[in-house]
Amino acid sequence: MKNIMDEAIQGLLNLHLTKGVQPSDLSNNLFDQEYVDFNIKKKNGALILDLSYMEETDELPQKISMRYTYNSDRYLVLIEQKIGTKKFNVQWCRLSAVAIAIRNVTDILAGAGISPAVIGSILETLPNDLKESIVVRLRSVA
Repeated sequence: MKNIMDEAIQGLLNLHLTKGVQPSDLSNNLFDQEYVDFNIKKKNGALILDLSYMEETDELPQKISMRYTYNSDRYLVLIEQKIGTKKFNVQWCRLSAVAIAIRNVTDILAGAGISPAVIGSILETLPNDLKESIVVRLRSVA
């Protein structure tokens, strides 16, 4: 049980501490032949990077567009993909990933029958913004 709990907490911390792929990393792809388009813009405090490449298929080459959205703290918050002329679809969302990680941690803690004192000491090891989210989640599970 301790290993499962440690893994859940470590997963949440890793997500919290990792900013994600950065625009400079993505721009290096432009040197690859299949990449055809690159655009960066700011909108409502967010940085939005669009990157497109051509993918060979059995039929015709198809344009794949990726959209990466960053918050003002340079954290990657959203990855979307568009194939051809279809709409963008969410591939990854930081908010959803954090919610899932918090749910995993809180479910393990609540399901283990851990005393409030021990839960408090575990929560004290987490960053303040995550502590608050977990406390709220634990209250909703109780």
